[in-house]
Amino acid sequence: MPLPQALGATHLAVDLGTSCTRMRGPRGASFHGASMLAVDTRAGKIVAVGDSAKRMAGRTPPAIETVAPIRRGVITDFDAATRLLWHAIGQQRRGRLRSWLPPRVVAGVPAQATAVQQRAVEEAFEFAGVRSVHLLPKVTLAAIGAGVPVWDATGTMVVDIGAGTTEVAAFAFGNLVAAESITTAGDAFGEALRAYLHQEHTLALGFAAAEELKIRLSRAAATGRTTCVDVRGRDRINDLPKTAILSAGDLVRIVAPEVRRIAASVSAVIGRCPASVADDIVGRGMVLTGGGALLGGLPEQLGRSVGMAVHLVDSPHTSVLDGAVRWVADSGTPSGQQPLLAPI
Repeated sequence: MPLPQALGATHLAVDLGTSCTRMRGPRGASFHGASMLAVDTRAGKIVAVGDSAKRMAGRTPPAIETVAPIRRGVITDFDAATRLLWHAIGQQRRGRLRSWLPPRVVAGVPAQATAVQQRAVEEAFEFAGVRSVHLLPKVTLAAIGAGVPVWDATGTMVVDIGAGTTEVAAFAFGNLVAAESITTAGDAFGEALRAYLHQEHTLALGFAAAEELKIRLSRAAATGRTTCVDVRGRDRINDLPKTAILSAGDLVRIVAPEVRRIAASVSAVIGRCPASVADDIVGRGMVLTGGGALLGGLPEQLGRSVGMAVHLVDSPHTSVLDGAVRWVADSGTPSGQQPLLAPI
């Protein structure tokens, strides 16, 4: 099924993520930026939004505060989230969204988000000026965006690794048979790297620097090279500059405990499936989506941990957004079949 590039006249597909917010609207209009904003606390004014705010994190004067309003896939700062969405949706409407009508939004939330957390997302969009909000489990949208045949009789499994959460879900006949969300995800990989440098090399590294290092080592791990990277930071004992050397193999070893936690969630979800669905999943393997899945060597590590085949999709970081676009374009499901979106 080809991926539609544009939506209806007043529809917005949204992936409201811990790390990044992505939107796609009519005629291919899009927004892609960090889920962050910088605020002047004295005047209460927004100084920067998205990637510009992210670049300011940790570098601002006392009067400027950077805020990340999405944590672990849910809103933790309602006012900041509303202002972030207002800015992003405003860009759509000032750009190529020509309708005078407020847009309708299709967006994802964690499969195990509480009613209060879901309502917070709905109200944030409403305060940002949308006409209506339709929420679906993120892992369902990721499956649809990746082209997983969730409406088939055969059981399938999707593991969506974002920045703040990893969601594991099993599907059959359009039903979300079982699902589990954990906080071991992309950010946890970066924190594990920081903790390792802190403990083993007495090296203090900021979050942004750790993320950059993770990406560099990940690229090396993905190619199978034994590349070594110089890591320069502050010695936490004497506060002087210090350099450590890490290899791609070090990254694989450092994140291994986090990968085992994801594997344990996979096992737990399979254990809650009916026997026939579990047999299908074991035979077919799992589909891996989400930006966190791009960590070099992770698919192979996870496959070894669970003893199953792991299939990484072509564009894992956009799977949720792609699924929201397809949901709108197909009115949710093929042939008018409505899936059950809550675990049974």
